[in-house]
Amino acid sequence: MRTPTLQYLYLQKPVSMIIVICIISVLPWLGLHELDMPAQSECAITANTMLQTGEWILPHVSGGEVSYDHPMLHWLIVLFSYGQGYVSKLTMQLPDALAFIVMMATSLIFFGRRTKFHEAFISTLFLITCSGMQNLSAASSGDLLFATFLFVSLTQLYRWEENYELKGIPVEISLLLSGAILTKGLMGVILPLLAFTTYLFILRKHPVWLILKAMSYLFVSSLFLPTLWYVSIWKQGGTELLLDVMRTEFSYFWGVGPDVHNFLYVFPALAIGFLPWIVFFFFSLFGMKWEKHTVCCTGVKLFSLVSMVVLLAAYAIMPVKRASFLLPIYPFITIFLAQYALYITEYRTWCTRLFAIFMTVAVVCGLLLAIFPSGWSPFHAFAIDLRTGLLLGFTFAMLGTVYYQLFKRINIKILYATIALAFSVNLLVNAAEMI
Repeated sequence: MRTPTLQYLYLQKPVSMIIVICIISVLPWLGLHELDMPAQSECAITANTMLQTGEWILPHVSGGEVSYDHPMLHWLIVLFSYGQGYVSKLTMQLPDALAFIVMMATSLIFFGRRTKFHEAFISTLFLITCSGMQNLSAASSGDLLFATFLFVSLTQLYRWEENYELKGIPVEISLLLSGAILTKGLMGVILPLLAFTTYLFILRKHPVWLILKAMSYLFVSSLFLPTLWYVSIWKQGGTELLLDVMRTEFSYFWGVGPDVHNFLYVFPALAIGFLPWIVFFFFSLFGMKWEKHTVCCTGVKLFSLVSMVVLLAAYAIMPVKRASFLLPIYPFITIFLAQYALYITEYRTWCTRLFAIFMTVAVVCGLLLAIFPSGWSPFHAFAIDLRTGLLLGFTFAMLGTVYYQLFKRINIKILYATIALAFSVNLLVNAAEMI
């Protein structure tokens, strides 16, 4: 008997399967419309100026102003636009879209080798389908690019300690931290090294002097490439412009800017970012019997918990907050959510079924309001063409799959069917927004 295709991919090529899912989730919807040149963003203007003038450090944008934003996103846009000779919506969105794929693949590989693979796979599927990731996977802000640099650098730091006992200077980690600095500033090196140093102190495996020495070497080596950029700014714009750049870099820490919030902001931001799965875990709280369990939190679980808490505390303390700042924490949260989801699916079967019913009803109602809009509907109507028609058919097929699985006894299949339904809805929403 032949193994079904999806089962074969899951068992033999899981990383390839996740990459294909990510590609289908993001890449087909990029650049369906060209940029409206009079209304293009500042990022597009800066990248286009770099492309046309060849000035990659301090390009002069409209009005003769000098752009000194962190250049990594602009450089990547220019790189992707070089062949066609101009900046388009596709090339603007491509860096964040590719960063999305890299983060998903890294999450599956990193956790899949150190936890139960089933947990890592479901964790990655949660990550792909949660609203926080989907909303920024095709953006052109550089937030997902920055989050990917941070998350991948943290996983490589863990691997460095695990395999090499903090010996040597890992060049790849220094390059990742340099990329984070060149994307959003010095918090790109401060935050991951702070989280990893805290983990090492809690681990109590290495002497304090060795930890501080290793972190100092990493910090200095990661500043090498950004320093070249800072020196170039100083040579072209002088000390005053360099000071403006540094003030911008540290503005996140002293509360200068329009996005100043108190620490409570992070909780609703996380709740909205993890829709629809936050509803699943909300359902699981009802009727819960609190019992004492022995929890083993070592290895990668301890590392994930420490990284999650330290980064979350850092963002809570920082006055300037945006929901996109929380993206590097998402993979560390979803691995715990996946473990909890598997426990709920196995031992509290009614919760998984209740959530599947809720998702089915919510999707059906949303589709009806979108296809047959009314004056009070919160949804925007979308025209049905070949693309949206096919995706509507796929969504209805997933609705049928969930309905079919509800009459079966295997609850894990209900969970997978619900994830597939969320994925189909994301595809439909992405396609509808392009019309």
